Amino acid sequence: MKRISYLWPRILFGLLFALVTYLTLTPNPDDVKAGFAFTRWISTTLFGDPKLADKVAHFLAYSALGAAAVWAHLTVFSKRRGSALALAAYGVFLEWLQGVGGVRSPELADAIANGLGALSGATGAVILANLMRRFRKP
Repeated sequence: MKRISYLWPRILFGLLFALVTYLTLTPNPDDVKAGFAFTRWISTTLFGDPKLADKVAHFLAYSALGAAAVWAHLTVFSKRRGSALALAAYGVFLEWLQGVGGVRSPELADAIANGLGALSGATGAVILANLMRRFRKP
């Protein structure tokens, strides 16, 4: 695959990375419910508790980052799985940084959702790519 074909996935990854970082480190407005309506619906449907919408949002954001890293062919230590592990560690680091900044409170459950999301998104993207290759016409 030509190097230019990685341009748009890398731009997408960069935009997602910047957005997730910004949203993680800026204060929440007081009048905003935890999570979006979509994540409240998912958490109610899957777990029976709309209060878990925030964790679902963390998981989905880092899943998107993990998948985008795979599609962009990003590597860490010359390994594609290294990018997913680095994103998981980054999610944990940002949660810790929230506590240092004093603007928001860090939560272990958010850090876990971040890490699991990054690993799941990357794994899902690899599985999807393998399936697409397998069923692509020769």
